[in-house]
Amino acid sequence: MRCRGLIVLIIVALAAACTPARAPASPAAPVTTATPISTPMPTPMPSPTQLPTPHVYQASIWAPYIGFLEQKTLTDNADTLAEVNFFWYELAGDGEIRGSVQSEAGLKAAREAGLRVLPSILNGGFDRERVASIIHDDARRAHHIAAIVQLTLENNYDGIDIDYESLYPEDRDAFTLFIEELAAALHKEGKLLSTTVHPKTDEGGDWGPKAQDWARLGAASDEFKIMIYDMHHGASEAGPIAPLDWADQVLAYGESRVDPAKIFMGVPFYGYDWVGSKGESIEWRQAMKRAKMYDVEIERDASSGEAYFVYDDGRHTVYYNDAKTLQGRLSMMLARHPLIAGVSIWRLGGEDPENWRALRENLLPAPNR
Repeated sequence: MRCRGLIVLIIVALAAACTPARAPASPAAPVTTATPISTPMPTPMPSPTQLPTPHVYQASIWAPYIGFLEQKTLTDNADTLAEVNFFWYELAGDGEIRGSVQSEAGLKAAREAGLRVLPSILNGGFDRERVASIIHDDARRAHHIAAIVQLTLENNYDGIDIDYESLYPEDRDAFTLFIEELAAALHKEGKLLSTTVHPKTDEGGDWGPKAQDWARLGAASDEFKIMIYDMHHGASEAGPIAPLDWADQVLAYGESRVDPAKIFMGVPFYGYDWVGSKGESIEWRQAMKRAKMYDVEIERDASSGEAYFVYDDGRHTVYYNDAKTLQGRLSMMLARHPLIAGVSIWRLGGEDPENWRALRENLLPAPNR
């Protein structure tokens, strides 16, 4: 009986070997996932023999302050982050950099968590003159660049984030030259340059966005962070802060000018409370407190996915971002712009705690969720 069974098995095996292989079923729609975060090198030259690697999604976060709660949030969710941008420095009116490490504990926590540290330098009050007086003068520009490099080296930062806003179109070439020269100086020391820019969908306009040559800025920078928010802002009428169609258009324009692997999609974690055309910037937790206090019905804006409500007999209108909003933004990014670097978050503190779950589920590979 064993012999007969063996003969049957042999006949079956031979028959299977002679049968043509079945074509595989059509694959399901691919799901975009991330690989573990890795530290980028400053603008590397591509190797013609370099093998393709899996795409890496990263998240950076701007931290205007770092108290106990913000530090705990940072360390508890460090697995979802690659980088932190502390708001510790500004370009002062006299052309010098003002500021210092404002939280040794926060800096230590970020480093122990394995995060890159690229503090931001702002033009104080987003004053155009502070920047213009430097970038249009060869000697002052060289001095400023040397001061930035020295600041980075003295504090052993991984690099620096430049957030110079509200420039004029006539500043475009000078600002570009400044970024190109700063990038070269930082790269010489093995440091990274992040450049933060206004959102735009074309080269029109007559203020900040027009002053930024995305093609040249993106080529020089290691990270290109686009602030895709404030479509409606503190000096406008109430409305969605970042409609998804608009964000999609900004990213599409960005990809036409800059290597997608350098582009970070700015995402808002905040909201506004408007009275007429004056809006107060508020955190998610403040929005929740006001909604509860006035016992209002919370609705959802279709264009942005943002939550909104009105209170005080219609005098106040509140729009804010929560985890459901973030999920929609990440879904759009993954579906429409899967090759960009990731997201830059404004800002750390007072956000919906469920935001971190949304980041884990969308940007991290399954084993790390």
